[in-house]
Amino acid sequence: MQTVWVTTAEVRVEPGDMPSDQVLGFMKITMWASSETEFIERLRTYLARYKWELISAENTAQVDPNHDYGDELNQMIDETLANDNFIRLGTFYSYKPE
Repeated sequence: MQTVWVTTAEVRVEPGDMPSDQVLGFMKITMWASSETEFIERLRTYLARYKWELISAENTAQVDPNHDYGDELNQMIDETLANDNFIRLGTFYSYKPE
């Protein structure tokens, strides 16, 4: 059975894709999947369409409908629940590598 999943993804994007010109960052991502493995596989495939790379995924879990995730993530979850083909990317928080 498919449910909505959420993760905090560390992503490498193409140079010039973000206004900061940084290529590394984190974002929350929600989408439908039947397992964590399927979620990660679908996420990698989706990001590859933009020549982006999933570096890591942390706190990957099924969404708990009784949990308050805060305004931004709650909105992302609501949008994802409305369409089972939807993949929702949150704000991209870039960083410079050390």
